[in-house]
Amino acid sequence: MKKVSFLLISVFLLVMLGSPVWAQDLYSIAVLPFDDGSIDENWWGDYDIGTGVADEFVTALLDLKPRQFRVMEREQIQMVLDEQQFGASGMVDASSAAQIGKILGVQFLLMGRVTEFSNKTAGGSLSLGGKGLGLQTTTSRVVIDARLVDTTTAEIIVAAKGEGEKKQPNISLQYDWNTLDFSSEEFRATNLGKALREAVDKVVAALAKKVATYEPAPIQGLTGLVAYADANRVILNIGAMNGVQEGMIFVVNKLIQEIKDPVTGEVIDAITEKVAELKVTEVKERTATCSIVQKLGSGFDIAAGDQAIQK
Repeated sequence: MKKVSFLLISVFLLVMLGSPVWAQDLYSIAVLPFDDGSIDENWWGDYDIGTGVADEFVTALLDLKPRQFRVMEREQIQMVLDEQQFGASGMVDASSAAQIGKILGVQFLLMGRVTEFSNKTAGGSLSLGGKGLGLQTTTSRVVIDARLVDTTTAEIIVAAKGEGEKKQPNISLQYDWNTLDFSSEEFRATNLGKALREAVDKVVAALAKKVATYEPAPIQGLTGLVAYADANRVILNIGAMNGVQEGMIFVVNKLIQEIKDPVTGEVIDAITEKVAELKVTEVKERTATCSIVQKLGSGFDIAAGDQAIQK
């Protein structure tokens, strides 16, 4: 009876206090830049709408309550895309997406196309130094077609459409799109920013419902970089949001030389040396602090930029 009571109390405390993010079972996911090649809208400035939409998906996935996903960093995704020559979004289908996902070590990969991204204004306005003030009606509309791929089977398990539309029939301020940053709070406050978030949230809701029928895959093969190192402590640039847990073991590898194709100049291989073995002692959202278990006799010191691979 005492054992049962103790178990019930333990469960109650876990529910009430919550457990650390890195102790939860999370689905690992990577979000590719969305294809915006079909967009007919003319935009001023140098905007990468596909990457901006992908960033909005990352934010929405991380904002889910309760937390369901750990999301791969954009820099790591881009590195794999470049290395595997998948730079053009049109080259990525379900099969190649699964290949990318396996290299990244994620369970799911999200990709898709932005089919509409429009900001249309009707009515008159007075121009004042690049901005205007006048009677107008602004209709902002975003439509996204997204696909979620199971990287184990290369199966598209969700094909979801998200639509968002905002109208503002009043005296309103026109934005200078030459200087407005799509990742800024100023953009998110616009009708177009609100329409984008509405479309993204609809897609994410469909994804979250579907993946709940799957078991989270075991965490394995995590890769990061050394961000700081001294004689007794090493800090990696990956943390709880990437699935790092206390007690994990990482091996530090130092790049000695890149091997390039003598004809094309393309990097085709690399010579590396194992420098040390680390054990994770503390995990934060974006970093992991490690102790040095042992030096591996290569003669090289651990330095920022060295690669750390989960053992």
